[in-house]
Amino acid sequence: MKDLLYISALTLTLCACSAHNPFIVTNTTDVKPAAARHYPAYVGPVLVVAGPLPSNARFEMIGEIEIGKVWYGGGDKILQELADRARELGADAVIDVKTWHQPSGYSWAAPHGHGQAVKLLNPEELHDLSALGKML
Repeated sequence: MKDLLYISALTLTLCACSAHNPFIVTNTTDVKPAAARHYPAYVGPVLVVAGPLPSNARFEMIGEIEIGKVWYGGGDKILQELADRARELGADAVIDVKTWHQPSGYSWAAPHGHGQAVKLLNPEELHDLSALGKML
């Protein structure tokens, strides 16, 4: 019986480490770095795109960002937080962005989000960036 309690506690602790886990008790941001190179923080507006970039876009993947909230709210705050976190990583775009609501922390429908932070290598060739998504 004691072993079962120990295993249950360990499982709960490990599961609570993910931003999208319903057992989180604080707002959580996870970053999985993908780039071998580190960039200084970016100071301009960040492009946030729900899908992929156009085929002529060249970019370097910096990392994946996952955000989980514990209280009710809208998806726009998640988009802004994705942009802010990407900016800290040196990214000037977040692509393949998804937002949703799920039970988490202290609510039945807390906002969550996921995106890939990227550094655009040819932004001058991508004519109207604001037409691709939101600039935040």
